[in-house]
Amino acid sequence: MTNKNDDRLIKKGSRVFNKQYIAKKHSKEVGNSKLFIFALFLAFLLGVLYNVYTHPYMKIQDIYINGNRVTDDTEIIKKLKSPLGKNILLYNPKKYEKDIKSLEYIRSAKVRKVFPKILSVKVEEDFPMFEIKKHGKKILITNNGLITDEKPKSKEAKFIEIKASNIETTIGKSFTSSKAIQDFIEQLQASSLIGSVSQLNLENKLDIGIMIQGIEVKFGDLNNISFKIKLLEKTLQDIKNKGLEAVSINLNNGDNPIVVVK
Repeated sequence: MTNKNDDRLIKKGSRVFNKQYIAKKHSKEVGNSKLFIFALFLAFLLGVLYNVYTHPYMKIQDIYINGNRVTDDTEIIKKLKSPLGKNILLYNPKKYEKDIKSLEYIRSAKVRKVFPKILSVKVEEDFPMFEIKKHGKKILITNNGLITDEKPKSKEAKFIEIKASNIETTIGKSFTSSKAIQDFIEQLQASSLIGSVSQLNLENKLDIGIMIQGIEVKFGDLNNISFKIKLLEKTLQDIKNKGLEAVSINLNNGDNPIVVVK
């Protein structure tokens, strides 16, 4: 006979259930429900990951290369193992930096991902760019101001002639100990002028000379280098716009350079 006060039993209709049985059944149903929810979440997560890895939005579409002057973009891209179209998440850019540095004139390389679809490549080069004629010999100087014995790729390569005194001739050393001259050359290379320069006269730091586009430029001393370079750029553009044939430009007149024309 069933004890009515026994709280371990539950009567449903004509059937009597033990509470412990009910608890186990409920626990099993809850467990199945959680398993079903977890399976749904896992399926959703896998779907998201699949779309992320296969969607065109996450594929490399552009490569930006900066810092190279003599190394072709195509040579650098080859060292990246043709990354265009590859998934940017799976692509490891660090893996190819050493390969880029193996190129002839590349001194350093840094490759990074710019999400969602760009590779950014920044390189630093070291290549013969200047020459100094001394005792009938030509001493080659790199774009970083270092003496080099490395020959250019092309026999027809043209160099910017430097006239200077007390120069260093040891391979691998800077051709000058003057920080001001080093800064001047660095800023000149960063400007739009460098492609038109044929000669630099650095014999007197108080009276620097530049031969550019066949025009003799009296740059003066090495104070306010950045300002003078920008002023020279503006002056050359004005000369071009006005169709003038200039012979010389004197920057030793503040904001108003003196231009001598034919």
